[in-house]
Amino acid sequence: MKRVILLILALVLTLSLMACGSKAPDDTADAVDNNVLSNSAQLTFAEASYLEYDNSQVTCRFRKDEDGWKWVDNESFPLDVSYVEEILTALDAMSVSLTPVTPAAEPTDSGLDEPDRYMTVTVGEDVTTLRFGDQQDDSQWYMAIDGQEDTYLVADEFVKLMDRSIYDMAVLPTLPELTDDNLTVITVRQTEGNKTVRLSKTDSGWVNGGKALPDGIADIEAALADFTFDRCFNYDPSPDAAPLCGLDVPTAEITLSYVNTVGTETSVVLTLGTLREDGAYYATLNDDTTVYLLSQDKVAPLLA
Repeated sequence: MKRVILLILALVLTLSLMACGSKAPDDTADAVDNNVLSNSAQLTFAEASYLEYDNSQVTCRFRKDEDGWKWVDNESFPLDVSYVEEILTALDAMSVSLTPVTPAAEPTDSGLDEPDRYMTVTVGEDVTTLRFGDQQDDSQWYMAIDGQEDTYLVADEFVKLMDRSIYDMAVLPTLPELTDDNLTVITVRQTEGNKTVRLSKTDSGWVNGGKALPDGIADIEAALADFTFDRCFNYDPSPDAAPLCGLDVPTAEITLSYVNTVGTETSVVLTLGTLREDGAYYATLNDDTTVYLLSQDKVAPLLA
């Protein structure tokens, strides 16, 4: 009898241990089930290694290596990676909130029979391609996912993230801190009229051709403090770019001589090409061939 009781207790104990060893539902799996864009169980779009999109005007391709994100077409391009990260963050947010359109929209009625926009993202070995059709009256866009039959609606704000060209994503150069304290000479050579103005700082203040400037260079100093290029226009341009932009015979060349933080006198050279109809100059900085756009208002005090 005792032997039977011991056998029963051993069986109950074994069953209890088996029950304790069973796993609770996997929250990660549930999250992946809610992610209609990706089949990757452990990775989010923030961990993507490749991003490509086409907005029917331009195609932008990016890849990520140990040094970070790069533009595939020219990996030396000064890419502001925050733009790529913004798209990936938006994908992660969108992926858990999408619901299929009901009743289902026909491809011919939603523009998905011939989509002219797409986005492809690679996460691990998982490749997701989104295709975008027509825009509705409420601004939302029809979207399909390769390999799925459902159709979705996505916000215009997300689709607009693909409207950027690569030059909208450039890190723009900045000027060193240039103030009355460290500037020594400002030289402006303008092609029209073959005019040259040279402002120099003396012990008694700023002079122009020997004539004292009672107000100093307050307007110039203010312009330099707020100086920024508008945008990148052409990175690593061909030799034809300079004459096309009027930079072979520039409108003006501005040389700013100053004493740097280690006490050495150096200079910054800003070259202005043709003034466009929108009020921006084509411009270059120092020996860099990259062409930028620069509003004429930002350099007006230097050309006055």
